[in-house]
Amino acid sequence: MQIPKPKRLRDKKTIEAVRRPYCELCGRRDMGLHVHHIITKGCGGPDHRYNLITLCAECHTRTHAGRISQDCLWRIVGRREGVEASTVETTIRMFKQKAHVGMANQTVFERLKGAGQQK
Repeated sequence: MQIPKPKRLRDKKTIEAVRRPYCELCGRRDMGLHVHHIITKGCGGPDHRYNLITLCAECHTRTHAGRISQDCLWRIVGRREGVEASTVETTIRMFKQKAHVGMANQTVFERLKGAGQQK
């Protein structure tokens, strides 16, 4: 029996909107920059402002190696978005949970999208 992948929020415009010309962790501008999903796409992490952060290649590698915590990244995103890190984490974990139980729908999409646009 094959387990279906979680249905996740996909939004290329949001990815481009959070893309910065510098690493949001270390500030470097001279390396390749990547928009990183704090909760990975494979785990149902949405393309939502609260789940995305621009990282240089070095910080991106360190993050995937587990040397930079999600809490650290959520604090940075919270500062960028003008909200508490706990709000960022709670919002994204709620969406991930709904995606995993097959309850992702247009209402949740609009709620999360609206939360990311309120600053």
